[in-house]
Amino acid sequence: MIRLPVAADVCERAQVLIAAAVLAGLSGVAGASGCDTSAFDALAGAERSRWEEFDAQGKSLVRERGTLKLAGLQASGHCGTIDWTAQWTRSQGPRSYDGFTTRQVPLETRSQLRATALNLAAWLPVTPGWAIGAQLGHRQIDRDIATSGNVLGYPEQFEYLHAALGARYQAALGQRLGLTVSGWLGAGPAGRVRVDLPRADPVTLALGSSRLLALSLQLDGGETVQTGWSWQASLNYRREQAGAGTPEALRRNGVTVGAAMQPRVVQQHLGTAANLTYRF
Repeated sequence: MIRLPVAADVCERAQVLIAAAVLAGLSGVAGASGCDTSAFDALAGAERSRWEEFDAQGKSLVRERGTLKLAGLQASGHCGTIDWTAQWTRSQGPRSYDGFTTRQVPLETRSQLRATALNLAAWLPVTPGWAIGAQLGHRQIDRDIATSGNVLGYPEQFEYLHAALGARYQAALGQRLGLTVSGWLGAGPAGRVRVDLPRADPVTLALGSSRLLALSLQLDGGETVQTGWSWQASLNYRREQAGAGTPEALRRNGVTVGAAMQPRVVQQHLGTAANLTYRF
């Protein structure tokens, strides 16, 4: 593995502290605007991650698979009849990498993934048990491709936004147990990926527009309404697609040496998570 960030563990702790500060700040803004914060969550889990890249003819160029560890923080509350949530998550771990070199020679290596996501969502109840929602999200993915033999690895950083509409259904399964089913469909504008290739100057490539599909099945237990502790266990699926970008010149010491573009990317994640919640 090459060019991992310096003092990565310190950076990770800093990101957690920043995320906590951001969620606390959003809660403060909600309180100042007449809304309330009713709960804070800590969550942990794991997800099976799959990453594929395709050329213009739909041929697979890269396949990655691996299991990522997941951790996060969440704040939630109410603004009148609207429920809101602000969630920060971080997932990381290794994946196997099957692809091709620039000379179309098959290449097997590994990649290391570190992804952070910030989602802001609002739900409006429309009938007993049913609600419609809107969501804004930001994704940053740091991906380090390992060196394999005489093929040098390199780091990439993807960044993009999305907006989504959703539906949610909630039902009581018992006095202290509930069921929540939700789904999101969304899209986003063109993002970007910063690439530091081994024999060229760092370059920023455009991504195409993105699409999102997300589904969640969640069990809610404990004091889900009253003050106190509660828990949630969920099964989650997410599919994200970013279209191919446009070609960009590659330079070495300012001299053009070629061109590169980011192909279409499809990500799929299937995982489980457990939340521990305290309600005020």
